[in-house]
Amino acid sequence: MLKLFRENLRSLSWVLWIVIIVFVLLIFADVRAFAPGGAAGGPNARAAWADDGIEVTYAEYKRFYEGMASRYRQYLGDRFTPEMDNQIKIQALNSSLDRKILVREARKMGLRVSDDELRKAILELPVFKDEAGRFVGDERYERAVRYMGYPNSSEFEAALRDDLLTDKLDEALRSSVYVSDQEVEDAYRGRTEKAKIRYVRVRNAQFNDQVSVTPEDVQAYYDAHTADYLLPEQRTAAYLLVDNAKLREQVEIPEEDVQAYYDANQDEYQTEEQVRARHILLRTDQRSAEEAEAELNAAKKRIEGGEDFAKVAQEISEDPGSRDAGGDLRYFGRGRMVPEFEKQAFEAPVGQLVGPFQSAIGFHLLEVTDHRQGGLRPFDEVKTQIRYRLLSERLDSIGEEKAGELLAKLKDVEGSTEDALKKLAEETDFASFEVTQPFDRQGVISGIGRSVEFATKTFELSEGQLSDPVKVPRGWAILTLDKVLEPRQQELSEVEARVTQAVRQEKLQQVAEQQLNAARDKIASGGETLDQLAKSLGSEVQESDSFTQGGALPDLSSASGTVVAKALTLDEGAVGGPIEMPQGYVLFQVTEREKMDPAGLANQTDALRTELETQKYQRLRTAILEQRRLDLKAVYAPALAEQLGIGDTAGLG
Repeated sequence: MLKLFRENLRSLSWVLWIVIIVFVLLIFADVRAFAPGGAAGGPNARAAWADDGIEVTYAEYKRFYEGMASRYRQYLGDRFTPEMDNQIKIQALNSSLDRKILVREARKMGLRVSDDELRKAILELPVFKDEAGRFVGDERYERAVRYMGYPNSSEFEAALRDDLLTDKLDEALRSSVYVSDQEVEDAYRGRTEKAKIRYVRVRNAQFNDQVSVTPEDVQAYYDAHTADYLLPEQRTAAYLLVDNAKLREQVEIPEEDVQAYYDANQDEYQTEEQVRARHILLRTDQRSAEEAEAELNAAKKRIEGGEDFAKVAQEISEDPGSRDAGGDLRYFGRGRMVPEFEKQAFEAPVGQLVGPFQSAIGFHLLEVTDHRQGGLRPFDEVKTQIRYRLLSERLDSIGEEKAGELLAKLKDVEGSTEDALKKLAEETDFASFEVTQPFDRQGVISGIGRSVEFATKTFELSEGQLSDPVKVPRGWAILTLDKVLEPRQQELSEVEARVTQAVRQEKLQQVAEQQLNAARDKIASGGETLDQLAKSLGSEVQESDSFTQGGALPDLSSASGTVVAKALTLDEGAVGGPIEMPQGYVLFQVTEREKMDPAGLANQTDALRTELETQKYQRLRTAILEQRRLDLKAVYAPALAEQLGIGDTAGLG
């Protein structure tokens, strides 16, 4: 297709060639062969698939995984854990499948990418241009795409065509989104309207002396809630555990192996330059730039005079994400903050107040508290982490191998499988025989923990059958069915204590709500104050900081969101509640109320509309993907799903 670019070619210098190759590799993740061993298969084996010919190869899956994992490792450094790595693998698998589904969706909508559009996209990539901006020629073009992990230019062009097609789909979805003026106003109102409250938390137990529970109450409650006391089918399993802890003495990780891994995987131990900073932000949507700058200069003088930066930030900062933490933004690298803020943060000396200065979001007063230079982490700093990783991998490998050997021996044994498991455990120094307590399909398994695979295998087994080795947190298990406990209705005598407690809690809740409703009306009419109510109940009145829609009142637990939303609908002096919270209620009175400024809304309308359109587009895209996964019966390769600890069905993205 690209033969027309052969004329008038000039060569790239090798130095520039290498630089540009690296640049392109940041755009197109490596898709070289990915064959994670065992049953997972080679690079062209299917990692996931769905109806209508959709499939994701291991090579494509690896492309997504390596790009994502590299970014996380660079950002988190030694905080990156195997559990995080597994989650990234799951996310990468979902992303690669989503891409195929979106391509199908785009084609169904009649979207196409012409050869001219593809040609233009290729020519816009710097890697395919010489110093004069002309195409580098077929030979170097083919060499570049192979270096990028594609077997040939045809596959590269097919992948790029799909990328361009999904871009067109995204454009179509964005253009279908509409945000009304009312939605913009509601969003602005939610961000700018503020309130402060005084509140009383009342525990239901404070009304204990007003509640009694009779046997008749218990019987009536049990009869009305029998479904709550139905036991599902439960099973017990006997299993032979190949214990990693017992194998540990057989495994040594030589220093040279640790060094070799470090030398071969230095990209995992590169860290970016980072700073840790705290700031005070004042926005300019409700004040002039001069006013914001003056307020921050006053704050700067207070801090220079000895006041604590964190305390001043908590008092006046308008950044909800950092205000409660004293303005602390924790560590961040380049490209994560607005440009004006980033420049100041990376140039400022540690410990020096900087500002006020203006960015796109307002005026800032900044202090850098630490500055980490990027680069390769020293071997001594990461060798313990590497040794643990290599040890875990080798223990898993040895454990799986030994479990396979034991299973082979068990298949030749006649008679009771449990007896055979016991006997084999006695003959080895690395295995033990154990029997679980009863568990259901979703339950926590004694001695194992929560293991979907262990539970699933147990519920698939018939009497006398043995499972293949199953990976569990402590090693590898070979299990057999021990007992089946059929579903049954628990008798009242078995659950009487639970039922009695449920009746008491229900009655306490009713009494508390009735009394607090009466107290609310009395306070609203001026017949009582919040302080008098608190004193009569042995409680204390507490006062919140100023909050906006979406703010949090940590002391109120799960009631926080409801209280915040309700308070922002009331005027100053109004009483709200009672609102239910764990084990009680909260009653509150609004002490300060700041309402929306129409002039500020006019200034922010366009920016807010764009933001809301993006949010709607993202929700629409996610909804399409989730529905199509279900419609197309998307599934993961069983071996890969087992390895990642997820179900085969890919119905949820």
